[in-house]
Amino acid sequence: MMKLIGFAFLAVMVVLIVQFPDTMLNPGILAKGHQSLNHNCFSCHQPFGGVDNNKCISCHELTEIGKDSLLNNIIGKEKILFHQNLSTTACTACHTDHAGLNANITLSTFEHEILPKNTLNNCVSCHQKPSDNLHTQITAACNSCHNTSDWKNTTDFNHDMLGSSAKNNCVSCHQTPADAFHKSLKDNCIKCHSTEQWVPSSFDHSAYFMLDEDHNAKCSTCHLNNNYSAYTCYGCHEHTPANILAEHNEEGIYKINDCVSCHKSASEGEGAERGGDDD
Repeated sequence: MMKLIGFAFLAVMVVLIVQFPDTMLNPGILAKGHQSLNHNCFSCHQPFGGVDNNKCISCHELTEIGKDSLLNNIIGKEKILFHQNLSTTACTACHTDHAGLNANITLSTFEHEILPKNTLNNCVSCHQKPSDNLHTQITAACNSCHNTSDWKNTTDFNHDMLGSSAKNNCVSCHQTPADAFHKSLKDNCIKCHSTEQWVPSSFDHSAYFMLDEDHNAKCSTCHLNNNYSAYTCYGCHEHTPANILAEHNEEGIYKINDCVSCHKSASEGEGAERGGDDD
């Protein structure tokens, strides 16, 4: 008998829910734009089946969503209408209602993972590509540097994304260093540097002077005031030009302004092999 009463009660509840869902199940007041649906739950919901995507789309055309957005007008940016790419995505994955009369159709936390794979891998189908000098020269494969969870937290920049003309023209993105050495160069940066590791460079200093264990100094020790077109040996050596000149005069050498013309390394006797050549 109790079972029969239970089944009867359950049946009555089901009938009441189906007949009067707005009274029995209403979770809250609909937004102003949906007030006409207040007593017609099944215009959006399926009985015991949740919100039907097709019912949303029957009123809200995917190609039209966002055209009248006040937010876009305030920002002043060109609108990108992306909902047409989301026909297989449940509207309720992002939007919800029943949040009050004056509430917008609120956007819950958006997760890019709900997007179809072809849309997820094509960022510019929803987002505008930045128009700064760097982004105009690279491909639209945003996920090579950015991720969907934190746009500003980029991975190492991959220079392979650049077109060949930009890749071989470093100054199209980077400023030429302000020191005299770099300003005097006309060659491309890749002659000494690489995109994988900017420092150290592959500049062959041994063609001018060998930086061995005795001369492993900072550039500024020999090249003062960032002037790489000139150098001095007196940044380390505690001797005076007068004393050095006297020593060289004994060898018949009278011009000592260009030390590396004879001394290209710390090897003793290297200058002796050239003694007298610079008189």
